[in-house]
Amino acid sequence: MPGLFQRLFSPRWRHKDPAVRAQAASQLSSDELDTLRQLAQDDSPQVRQAALARVPDLDPLLQWHRQSPSEESFQRLVDLLGGRVSPSPDLNTRLAKIEQLEDLALIDALIGQSDNQSLRLAALARIDDEARLIHHASENSITAVRHAAAERVTSPDGLAQLAKQARRDKQVARLARERLARLRADAEQQSREEAEREQLLATLEAQANRPWEPTFEARLKHWVKQWDALTSNADPTQHARFDAAVTRCRQRIAEHEHQHRELERIQREKSEAQSTREGILDALNQALNIVAETERLTPEVMQALQGKWRLQEERWQEVSDRYGVSESFQQRYAALDQQAQTIWQAWERLQAEAPALREALEKDEPLAPVLERLAWPRTLPPTELVLDAQRQAAASRRQQDTAAAAKTENHWSDEEIGAQLEALSEELDQGRYRPASQLHRRLRQHLDSSGQSLSPAQEQAYKQQTARLAELKDWRGFAAAPKREALLANIEALVEAREQPDAERHRRHQQLIRDWRQLGDAAATRELAQRFRAASDALHEQLAEWEAELESREQDNLAARQALCEQLEALLAHPSEDADPDGLRRIRDAAQEQWDRHWPVPRRQAASTGRHYARLRRQLQSLIDERAGDVADHKRELVEQARQLAEDTAPAAQRAEQAKSLQQRWRELGRAPKGIEQTLWRQFRNHCDTIFAARDTVRGEQQARQQQRFDDMQALIDRLDAWQPASAGERHVLESALTEAQRLVPLPRSRRSEGMEKRWQGIVHAREVTLDRLALVEEAKQWPDYRAWMRQPAGGDGEALDMARLDSDVRRALEARETQRQTSSPQQAEEHLQRCLIQLALLAGDAIPEALEPLRLEVQVARLNDGLGRPPTPPEELHQTLLRLLSVAPLSTETWERYEPAFDSVMTHLSQSGHHHSDDSVDIV
Repeated sequence: MPGLFQRLFSPRWRHKDPAVRAQAASQLSSDELDTLRQLAQDDSPQVRQAALARVPDLDPLLQWHRQSPSEESFQRLVDLLGGRVSPSPDLNTRLAKIEQLEDLALIDALIGQSDNQSLRLAALARIDDEARLIHHASENSITAVRHAAAERVTSPDGLAQLAKQARRDKQVARLARERLARLRADAEQQSREEAEREQLLATLEAQANRPWEPTFEARLKHWVKQWDALTSNADPTQHARFDAAVTRCRQRIAEHEHQHRELERIQREKSEAQSTREGILDALNQALNIVAETERLTPEVMQALQGKWRLQEERWQEVSDRYGVSESFQQRYAALDQQAQTIWQAWERLQAEAPALREALEKDEPLAPVLERLAWPRTLPPTELVLDAQRQAAASRRQQDTAAAAKTENHWSDEEIGAQLEALSEELDQGRYRPASQLHRRLRQHLDSSGQSLSPAQEQAYKQQTARLAELKDWRGFAAAPKREALLANIEALVEAREQPDAERHRRHQQLIRDWRQLGDAAATRELAQRFRAASDALHEQLAEWEAELESREQDNLAARQALCEQLEALLAHPSEDADPDGLRRIRDAAQEQWDRHWPVPRRQAASTGRHYARLRRQLQSLIDERAGDVADHKRELVEQARQLAEDTAPAAQRAEQAKSLQQRWRELGRAPKGIEQTLWRQFRNHCDTIFAARDTVRGEQQARQQQRFDDMQALIDRLDAWQPASAGERHVLESALTEAQRLVPLPRSRRSEGMEKRWQGIVHAREVTLDRLALVEEAKQWPDYRAWMRQPAGGDGEALDMARLDSDVRRALEARETQRQTSSPQQAEEHLQRCLIQLALLAGDAIPEALEPLRLEVQVARLNDGLGRPPTPPEELHQTLLRLLSVAPLSTETWERYEPAFDSVMTHLSQSGHHHSDDSVDIV
């Protein structure tokens, strides 16, 4: 009854018959969505179609289709969205729904089945698959849709395929061919531009390492313009290479401009140095001319000459140290220095002979021997003392001549007496008392001895000159008397001034003595002379201890200066062949410091020792200039070698090592003249910079290649790490990766390479294990074949095996089984069978039956012996074990059936996961 009532009162859409349910579904209202949803998921396509046909709304249909898609719901949505049934939603609603669709198959169907062009275009806009675009561009029934689809095909392969398939629309085919031609033309253009960019970059990078040439900057500007025309499709790497190359080229231009400015500056400084040398020589020549043109040589004139000469000598030394000196300038300087030495030597002789000259003049003694020792140069103006001596000597010679003539004739002629009176008048006119007094005395002595009388005119002239001489004597005494009194008072006051320092009193004492001597015999009296001498002696007594100490210090300083001169003479007499100019300069400067430190020295030896030192210093400077010139020549050779090395085509590393050796030789040579040194160093450094820049470029390229190898290796590691083999047949992927890795190794030794190597080995090992496991599973899945082969001989009356169709290993195993059937016993065969089972169980990780435990150790030892050379992989071991199992004979059917379940269990475990670890032992029935 309950079943009858259920059938009588149950809804018809729940009927067992699909036809009844379909009829009931077609009679349902569109508002019964729950019932229609259940029927839309019915097992019968007829029921689903009838239920979906009663739903006119798109939202529930889309929801149901997403939850349980079916062909009927798919077709119903196509009909409603495409407007193929009536009633259908309005066009705007359908367009909005298409914008929200995510089912690409539904969108693709709408493109081909919609009743409206706008719908098809809207649906077409939702797909990006180029294969579907090609299909619609070729097969769609609406021209606008075909053209819109064709417009969206952009790849060369897609356009080529579209040109072949678009047979029904020639315009689409033509459009595809045109666009394909444009793409190919653009690709060719891009390829040409890429090649041009690479060539341009290579040219720029090579140009950055080339030496400077006049067209360097113009070429760079031309290449930059070329790059600007090709930069549209350049990648960031090319931009970076271009920027780096242009930066290096511009740096080379800046270095050349700086070098050019430096050369101009050095040339300008050389010109200035040459002008300075000319100025120094002109100044020295002018100083000598001033001395030669002066009327009387005085200490002030000599001091001025010495000051000017010392100043110009220091300037000459500075210029020579900086730029060297040419032979012509050195000869001119040496000639002027020789003239100055002649003047100073004459002045020194005068200082030595001055007391003798004064004494001879005062006592009217012969002056010829003193003047002969003095040897005063004819071109050098005389001092007052020298002039008096020369005049008195000339007068003496004339007197001697006159006396000689008087021997033959006892009286002078009127002309001779007139000449004597005229010479006396000239001396008196010039205010020279001493020569005038000597002439007057000779004339008077002649007149007294000869008794010759003068003519009235000569007598009157003689009396006038006598009166003038007496007047000059009075004037000298009148002018000199106050000076003598003042000098006497000053020296007597100095005697009493004991509170003043001894050095100051000594200086003032010497000055007073010089001033007293300059007065000569004017206003001189015995009393004044004695008072002055007494005061001077008193000062000497008071300063005796200090003067003795001063004299001792002067002698020590003199000895030190003489020793210094001897050392310089020894150095100059035997200079070292490899003497460094810098070392000689240090010796020169140290010698000057030592010379200045040892002062004062005795006055008599000061001048001669100073001239000796000055001569030695000039010789040392000449040696310095000579050695500096040799160093400059050697460094010019090094610059030329560096230039040739920079232009050489040898490996950059080798050239860099040779440049280092050149730099070492440069340092060992010492320093040339400063200006020349700077010029040569800039040239040498520029060539070395070019060599080292080439080496750095090669190193950069090597580092880039190493970095690329690192990147390739990292990409290979990531690719192999992401690869998970699905079958043992994918082993070629691992072998290809190993081959590629072999090409990339060895990597440069670093922590990164060590980490990459460890990770690579780990990944390779893991993939090998996975492939071995997959191969083991695949080998284990062949167990049914092996089992059939094992059953074949046991059956006795089964079909004979087709040996020709079997694998060679299997065929040999079966042939070995036939041999074993004749030579082995059933007990031996069963023991071999047990060994195979134990080995398979060990391979699978299963527990060994207790009955077979005694054989386990033997099997494990045999496995170890087999793996002494190269241990077999698990698939190889499984294959070999199965082949040995296949060769076991003679084996009865009962024995095999007793062991077959155990083999099935082990092989099932191996075929499922490759290895099976279980504590349950296999059962042997």
